Amino acid sequence: MGEVLGGIDALFAEADMAAVEAMELFLEFKPSLRAAYDARSMRLAREDMGHHIRNFAAIAFSPDDKSLLDYLSWLKVLFDGFGFTDEDIKLSFRCAGRAAGKRLSGNEAAAFENLVERAVFEYGRSEPVANRYLKEGLPDNGIARSYVQAVIEGRRDFAQALVDSELRAGKPARSLYLELFQPAQRELGRLWHTRKISVAQEHFATAATQYIMSTLYPRLMAESRPNGRLVLAACAQGELHELGLRMVADFFQADGWDTRFLGANLPLGALAAEVTRIEPDLVALSASIPTNVRWVDAAVKTLRAKTGKKPAILVGGIPFVVSPGLWRELGADGTGIDCQEAVAVGDRLVGKETRLDR
Repeated sequence: MGEVLGGIDALFAEADMAAVEAMELFLEFKPSLRAAYDARSMRLAREDMGHHIRNFAAIAFSPDDKSLLDYLSWLKVLFDGFGFTDEDIKLSFRCAGRAAGKRLSGNEAAAFENLVERAVFEYGRSEPVANRYLKEGLPDNGIARSYVQAVIEGRRDFAQALVDSELRAGKPARSLYLELFQPAQRELGRLWHTRKISVAQEHFATAATQYIMSTLYPRLMAESRPNGRLVLAACAQGELHELGLRMVADFFQADGWDTRFLGANLPLGALAAEVTRIEPDLVALSASIPTNVRWVDAAVKTLRAKTGKKPAILVGGIPFVVSPGLWRELGADGTGIDCQEAVAVGDRLVGKETRLDR
C-alpha cells in the first residue's frame, strides 16, 4: 500500500478544509443529522473527518494492510457506544475519500479511492471481540495492576512505594522498565481508549510514571559502563508522546551510551542541525501514531542526504510494531519493539566495541 505518495503533503496541508467538504457531503446523505448536530457535535464530526483523511494519507506509507487494519480496529473501539452504525462509519470514509481525492492527481486519486474502499470493506468485516485494543496487557502479577490503579487514582506516593518495595526485594531497575512501566503505559492507553479513564487521569498517570522513572536514574547510572558511543533520541514533530522513547534512551544510557534525549515535537531542521553538530553514532526516532510517520520518513531522507549511511538510524513506535516492514520501507537501519530490543539493535548496528575517540 505504498503507492500513494506524491500528493501526501497536499492532503496533510489541506486536511481541515477537505474535512469541511467531507462533512457537507456526509450531511447530504444524512440530512436529518444537520438539525440534530449542535455546534460542538459538528466540530467533533469535522475533526473525525480530518482524522480519517490524515490517517488514510499516512497509511499510504505502509508496505502492507496492517496499518490500515489497526486504524480500523482503533476506530471500532473508539466509536463503540456512541450510537454510530457501521454504515455511518463507512459512509464517512467514502465522503472523506471523495473530498481528499479532489486534491490528488488522476492516478493518485484512483489509488487513494481504492485504499478508502478497502477500508470500507474491512471495517464491515472487523469484529470488536477480537480487537487488540480491548485486551488487557498487564503481566500476571499483582504489582502491575496495583501500580496502574494507584496512578489512575492519583496516589503517586503509593505507586512510588510499590516500586521502592520491588527495588528492596532485589529487582533491577531495568526489569521494572520492562515488567512494570512499559505494560502499565500500554494499559493506561487502553483504558483511555475504551473510556474507562479520562484524558486528565491518563496525563496524571503518565506524569507520575515519568517522575518515578527519574528516581531510578541513579540506579541505572550505577549499572552503566561508558562505551564511548553516542545516541541522539528524538520524537517526531507533532508527537506528544515522549515517554516510550524516554524509556529507550534510559536503557541506552544504562548500557553505557552517551545519550542525548531531545524529547517530543522536534522540528526537522533542529534534528538535522544537532546531528551535524554532535555527530552521533546512532539516531533513534519515534512516532507513536501513523500521521507522524511522514516526519520520520522526511528525517531519514534528510539525514541520508546530509551524512550518507552514518549515523545509523533506528526507528520505533506503534506504527512500526503494527507494520514490521515499515522501517525498511522508509530506509532506516532497524527498529525495536521495546527498550531491550532497541538497545540490542543499536549495538548490532554500531558495533559493541568501545570507542575511545570521543
